[in-house]
Amino acid sequence: MIFSRSRALAFACCLSASAPLWSVQPASAAEEKDDARRFFKAGQKAFAAGRFEEAARAFEEAFRLAPHPAPLINAGDSYEKAGELALAARSYQRVLDLAQSGEQDRQDATDHLARLSPKLAVIQLTGDESVRVRIDEDEFRGNQRVYVAPGEHDVTLLDVSGAASKRVDIAAGASRTVNVDSLRPKAKADDSSDDEALDPDADDVTADGSAKRGGISAITWVSLGVGAVGAGAAVYFGLAVNDAESAYNEKPNQDDFDRFNQNKLLTNVSIGVSAVGFGLGTYFLIRDLGKKPETAAVRSIDVAPVPGGAVVFSSGRF
Repeated sequence: MIFSRSRALAFACCLSASAPLWSVQPASAAEEKDDARRFFKAGQKAFAAGRFEEAARAFEEAFRLAPHPAPLINAGDSYEKAGELALAARSYQRVLDLAQSGEQDRQDATDHLARLSPKLAVIQLTGDESVRVRIDEDEFRGNQRVYVAPGEHDVTLLDVSGAASKRVDIAAGASRTVNVDSLRPKAKADDSSDDEALDPDADDVTADGSAKRGGISAITWVSLGVGAVGAGAAVYFGLAVNDAESAYNEKPNQDDFDRFNQNKLLTNVSIGVSAVGFGLGTYFLIRDLGKKPETAAVRSIDVAPVPGGAVVFSSGRF
């Protein structure tokens, strides 16, 4: 880099022309300008000696004390010489974002970025500008364009408890957008009731548990369907029980006796399935119609075998 004499003079003018000669500046403001001038000169000296990272840090400190595009462009040049291309590109990007930058400053920064961009990647942060964002070990703000080296980078929020972290894998010359608002912790859902846990079709019910627009939810149809299938199976196996019993009474044999016991067991199971299905279906139907019951559970179901079938007893209330 060859330091532009006009750039150094522009920075010097910025320091001297901040206030009229006849005004009295606060001591702290005057000291900051002196410090900025010293850091700028120290950066020039370090650059000339080949201590490029030291020069870059000195120029950045000069910019912090007296914001002006000249220290930023010099910092970018120094980082380039030190091989820190991402840091160099970030300095040039700050020149483009700086309100004090003139047309020539922006053109210089644009030319540098055009040369560096193919070797770097870009993470474009979008969202709330007040949010502090950390990419790897460096801090940025929402809605900021950040140049990074190709590869993997971790994006996290600072000062936001429970925020998520996003890992971005990006190639040279590519750009990825990360919305910082998407990293905020999700709002905790209201505590769900037991019957909501049983209901996989939660979108079909409103907050009070009734079906949207007066419809019947899918879980209701499923429960009633299970009850109907159980009832049908109970009738089928019950007929098989009667058939096996009649055959055994006419001519006792082991096959008909086993068939009788097997079908009686299946009848009892089917009756139990039917009772549970219709019980839950009735509960969900009442809920869908906007008449939510006080309690949702059938406390117990008992099956008592009787000749030729079974009787189901249930306790609890809907």
